[in-house]
Amino acid sequence: AGIEPEFIVMKYNEKGEPVKAIDNDPPHGIRPRKQAFGYDVEYSLDSMHFLKDLIDILGELGWDLHDVVAEGAYSQFELDFHYTDLLQMADRLVFLKILLKEIAKKHGMFVTFMPKPTIGDWRSGGHINFSLQDVKDSNSNVFKDGDKWSQKSQYAVGGLLAHSEALTAITCPTVNSYNGLVPTVGGFEGGVHTWAPTNITYGHNNRSAQFRLPQNRFCIENRAADLTMNVYLALAMTISAVVEGINNQIDPGKPSDFDLYALTDEDCKKRGIRRLPRNLLHAIESLKKDKLAEKVLGKVMLNSYINYKNDEWERYHQAVTDWEVKEYLRLY
Repeated sequence: AGIEPEFIVMKYNEKGEPVKAIDNDPPHGIRPRKQAFGYDVEYSLDSMHFLKDLIDILGELGWDLHDVVAEGAYSQFELDFHYTDLLQMADRLVFLKILLKEIAKKHGMFVTFMPKPTIGDWRSGGHINFSLQDVKDSNSNVFKDGDKWSQKSQYAVGGLLAHSEALTAITCPTVNSYNGLVPTVGGFEGGVHTWAPTNITYGHNNRSAQFRLPQNRFCIENRAADLTMNVYLALAMTISAVVEGINNQIDPGKPSDFDLYALTDEDCKKRGIRRLPRNLLHAIESLKKDKLAEKVLGKVMLNSYINYKNDEWERYHQAVTDWEVKEYLRLY
């Protein structure tokens, strides 16, 4: 498995308010040039006073770090390191989150993995990439058949699609997670695609689909995931859905190799494409009904998780937000 961690670097200003650190505390007193939509080399270099510590430490750990890039939101970054087995990847992700927070503290900043901390920004995700090996051949890839995707890879996708809503309750486990699962953000002129999924489907190299079959590697990518997830539960549910799909030969249907953001609700209905849960409550309701989830997590763990998330939803539902005050206070 491989996971793509995205995060935002922040600091507190003189008023005690959280602000984007790189844009509000520029190195050498020179304000960074605002990057266009991510992957801006100059912006990454302007942030190297923070990133260098991370690069050095991960290099010493031998994680084979191969990408550190500025992402679409200001002060947002993504790093990618080499895949490994499921349990080791989960352990590494937990360690990495702690490491990033500690490095940021040294620079008077903090790191957040909150998917959508500010309005109008791109979401911070944690895409899960995974493949399967044959136990008799450690160099094999069950999803690969020559230079094509194997039949078993299709069944694996079928299993993931069958349990998508329940899986999303684990991979996108907070109220805030669903603020990021939207097709566009309006913070840029005219709004731009977020490349976050909103529909339960798959496609070949389609970044608007929940499950992407990349063109440069034979692994399945779940794009509906962020780093507020418990990675151990997420990977356990993922691999179980895949195995069920293969064992039961679940047909995933035709791939969606087109812009899914262009679809209306009526279009989705005609094509038989389900929508991802719109909020945490919808996801948890799906998790309650999912028989595989109880088998994988156990009844006690599943009930504890559901109760905890229901409580989170109720506390959110009872809160009065700034948006509500601005929208209604003087209107009525």
